[in-house]
Amino acid sequence: MIRKLMKRVALLGMAAIALSACFDRNGLTSQYESNLLVHYEPDYASDQASFMDQFFNGGEDTVSVNQYLSFGPLTHVSTVEEDGSLVGGFAMCIGRDGDASPERKPSYFAVYGTGGNDDTYGYVVFHDTLATRMPEHLMYFNVPNEASSCTMNYVYVNNVQAVVQAVLHGNGLSGGPFEASDYLSLTITGYKGDKVTGSVTAKLVDGSKPLDKWTEVSLSSLGSVDVMDFHLEASRPDLPLYCCLDDLYFHYLEIY
Repeated sequence: MIRKLMKRVALLGMAAIALSACFDRNGLTSQYESNLLVHYEPDYASDQASFMDQFFNGGEDTVSVNQYLSFGPLTHVSTVEEDGSLVGGFAMCIGRDGDASPERKPSYFAVYGTGGNDDTYGYVVFHDTLATRMPEHLMYFNVPNEASSCTMNYVYVNNVQAVVQAVLHGNGLSGGPFEASDYLSLTITGYKGDKVTGSVTAKLVDGSKPLDKWTEVSLSSLGSVDVMDFHLEASRPDLPLYCCLDDLYFHYLEIY
């Protein structure tokens, strides 16, 4: 059973880009506008660091799963079993494992490397599965009215240890090591209402070369969204579909 650890999620208004007020002809305030660069970073409080160290190197105790988790205007959604295990969606993790040797036990909830982006403790693992077992949408951006908006900037992506291990050595499910024609890709799609605003695809595995460090993916082409979905696709159908996400940045314009 997955043990839920105490956690802190940093939702930071990193920069107040604009704060203004509009007035009507009588000098009365009719509208306020604030524009913030928001940094969503799933992380653990620094004063828990020594306690968390014992859970590093992988294992189920590095995972925290919630069906709904909200931070300011952002809510991400997962499908969760009654025992708390993840079916599809997001898990908050602190596990790290830089050992992809063939004798190592595969870990689907440990980033390949030394931790989150910029040497932080926490990050998110995204798991894709059959569409019938996934939430209708994965990430919602809630604004108070139609004049307000959330506009995407960028996010960082990386692989879990088990994917790197499978690419380099095979995993018993997908055959031997990956070849030149193999791939694993992550597609992120934005929606405004029922219309697609755009899609971005990042290669997590390109042939026999797995991504092995945190890499920035621009989301600016998605523009203003109220929903964002994630989809993993692999050349080998038996490869379990997992990847890591960290440091999502977006502009939150609130007009009231």
